[in-house]
Amino acid sequence: MKHLLFSGFLLFSSLGLAQHGIEIEYEEVSIPRIIGKDGKEEKLSGDFLAALSVPKNYVLQIKNNLSVFTKLDKVNNSQSENTIIMLGVIPYNISIDFNQNLKKQEWLIEHKKFIVTDTISTPFKYELTQEKATYLGFSVKQAVIKYDEDNKTIIWYTPDLPKRFGPKEYINLPGLVLKVEGFQKGKSEPSYYMRATSVVEKENLVFNKLFKAKEITKQDFKKLEIEYEKNNENQHQGIDRE
Repeated sequence: MKHLLFSGFLLFSSLGLAQHGIEIEYEEVSIPRIIGKDGKEEKLSGDFLAALSVPKNYVLQIKNNLSVFTKLDKVNNSQSENTIIMLGVIPYNISIDFNQNLKKQEWLIEHKKFIVTDTISTPFKYELTQEKATYLGFSVKQAVIKYDEDNKTIIWYTPDLPKRFGPKEYINLPGLVLKVEGFQKGKSEPSYYMRATSVVEKENLVFNKLFKAKEITKQDFKKLEIEYEKNNENQHQGIDRE
């Protein structure tokens, strides 16, 4: 069981947060929908679904208008032998500095590491609603990202904690993001979620560090990504001709 520090019992005042930091732990699950050539949804195999259903754990650390979002390696007894190895162009941990309008993110192209730098921006168009609720003892408000009539993401954020921060790219809202849920094709259960499991004040917060790698701009990284995809495509075409 995780120990939750609720806003009703712990005073997360602006003064306190200026002196200390906070850590928010999250669990993430993503179950993709695979559409076959006939336009029908394909059923995922049991082992594949079991591997995808094991939550990934993350922590968001915040102090002095800075944040670091990193993956936690936790032992999970439900993982058994079901694992998924990701290859290709993969994003990882993120640091954000609102003081300097600077974002840094770990990226891998196959096994080569990069730190990609960019200004802070929001890739989503948020629709702020009047919906309110309570989550982990905090008063939360709702924001929605609508992709089309059938697909949307619902976000719950609390104005009681540092504004603009959140997991991954869910930032720049008037509060801290505690829960993200993605819904597809009118399904009642989310196919994706990122949910906070604990919020803890830290008197002596030490930020996790990003891995050491060459820093490049987002524009330069995009060129490497395009080159990688072209090489992959050429290799696949060569195999198909054989």
